[in-house]
Amino acid sequence: MTYTAIIYAVVGHGIAEKMAADLRQKGSLGGTILVGRETRDSVFLRFLSIADAERDILLTLVTEEQLEPMLNAVRSYPIAHTRDAGIVFTIRTGGSNMTQETDHELISVIVNRGYADDIMEAARTAGARGGTILHARGTGKPDDEKFFGITIVPEKEQVLILAERDKAPAIREAIEQLPCLDTPGIGILYTMPVEHFAQLGPST
Repeated sequence: MTYTAIIYAVVGHGIAEKMAADLRQKGSLGGTILVGRETRDSVFLRFLSIADAERDILLTLVTEEQLEPMLNAVRSYPIAHTRDAGIVFTIRTGGSNMTQETDHELISVIVNRGYADDIMEAARTAGARGGTILHARGTGKPDDEKFFGITIVPEKEQVLILAERDKAPAIREAIEQLPCLDTPGIGILYTMPVEHFAQLGPST
């Protein structure tokens, strides 16, 4: 079996597990759920200190034959028809060809913990509507710093920003020019083209 794409469904916290079970009933072999926080581009929400909301990201590997049925299952999932339900998009796996022109790209930034909010602020200034922040950790090496004989593995944050293609260059440049990222090795930035983007909720 050859997987050609990954379906990303970004939904409210607690929804992804139910959605994954529904997809398994429709033929999916399973998925991976990541939990992060979404930062919303709203001055009013930030003033009320509720601009961040916990979100689930469901990643589902699919074959070319499964792609459309699984996408339709996500788009028609009952809870998707609530306000601010989330988004769905796909990314092609290595070796597979893009099947359509893309209007969006996924900007991923992995940095030491504590820099994600600075990155999001710069991205918003350059036109990003928002993003999702995931907590992670680096992988240890023999020469990593030790504390009382215990290897310290730096905590990381991954920032995911889905950007319109025409705004993406300005967003990337704004992030790359942040003074806090001047130190070599502080983080990495990479992008991936996105297919089949759709907003979940009442507008679909």
